[in-house]
Formats: sequence, structure tokens, C-alpha cells
Amino acid sequence: MRQSRKNKIPPAPHTNIKQISPAPTQKQRESRFPRIFRGHTDVVGEKMRSGVSVSVVVKYIVYGVMMLIFLMLQTTFFTRLRPFGSTPDIMIVAVACVGMFEGGRAGAIFGVAAGYAADALGSTGIMILPLFYMLAGYICGQTAADYYRRSVLLFLIFDGGICVLRAFITMLYVTLTWHSFVIGDVIKGVILPEFLSTAVCSPFPALLLLPVYLIFRRHEREEEQL
Repeated sequence: MRQSRKNKIPPAPHTNIKQISPAPTQKQRESRFPRIFRGHTDVVGEKMRSGVSVSVVVKYIVYGVMMLIFLMLQTTFFTRLRPFGSTPDIMIVAVACVGMFEGGRAGAIFGVAAGYAADALGSTGIMILPLFYMLAGYICGQTAADYYRRSVLLFLIFDGGICVLRAFITMLYVTLTWHSFVIGDVIKGVILPEFLSTAVCSPFPALLLLPVYLIFRRHEREEEQL
């Protein structure tokens, strides 16, 4: 017995239904633009899960520009002002501040760059500042991040240590470049004036770098909440 054609049920036509994804929210649309790299990325010691934001890049560019300004002031303005009869080393203080604000790796990187620039303009013939600037930035950054809170007292402790390190660097320069010297005259006429000059002028780079840290830190916290 043949099955009638009327009883046959034709197969349902194949329908290609595209799954429509929901429209992105306002926060998702805004969060797409401040990111320039995706994935796990390290930028001068700062690791961000969602990528590197524009604010992080701009922050370190601002730090670099500030370092150039401090270098120009140290080699021009402070060579004429000369508190206590000696030129202060505000560059090493600035490197220590960057390390204190942004961590040891950032302080070490800026320390190497600032040391090379200072030695290139100083024309002493001996390039040792990158090593000591790197140590200053790294030690200050690691100490501030791991053991203490960032405060005025911590800056004063770092400032004292930085001034002692600057005195050691100067003594090393004297030992390597001077043929003969009297240690008492060097301490009285070179090391002590430079120590006092650097200590007195140290708040200058710190007060200029602190607003940069606070402004970008606040912006990064707002981005993390998105």
C-alpha cells in the first residue's frame, strides 16, 4: 500500500539565524580607547592585567621630561646659585623620588638614564653615575614598596642616605682623578658643602614630582574600577 503524498510531512527549511550579541555598555566602549596594548604586559615595572593604558605611558613620559628639566637646572641654574659654595645633585634625589613613587624597577631604569645624561654633560671622563643612580632608585623603590609607607619621614630617611651616597661618589671621583690631596681639605672644601647643598635643595625635585604621582595615581585607580 502506497503512502499518500498528503501524509508526507516536508522537512522544515534550514534557517540560518545569526546570534545577535548585546550592544556594549558605555563603560565597555570607554574602556576600549585608553588601552594601547592587550594582555599581560610590563611597562617599567608596572604590570596591568588588562593591558597598558595611555595614562601609564604618559606618566613615564612626564617623568622623563621632568628629569630633563632637572638636568638642565643642575647644569645651568644651580652652577651659578651654588648653595654653600657647591652645586647640588638634584638628579639623584629625583631618581630616588621616582623609585619611591613607582617602585624599584622604575627607579633603576630612570637612574641608569639619568646617570648617563649627567655623566655626559659633566665631562669628568669617568662614567660611574649610572651605577650609583640605578642603586639609589632601586633601593628606594624596593624599600618604599616592601617595608614602609610613603611619607615625609620616609623621604627624609631616603634623603639622608642619598646625601651620604653622593658624598661617597664625590670621594670616589676625587680618588680616581686627583693625583694628590689632603683628606681633611677634601671633606671640608668639597664633600661637606656638596652634602649640605644637596640636602637643602632636595625638596625641590620632590615637590615637583609629587603632583605627577598623585594625579596619575588617581587616574589609574579610576581606570581599575571600570
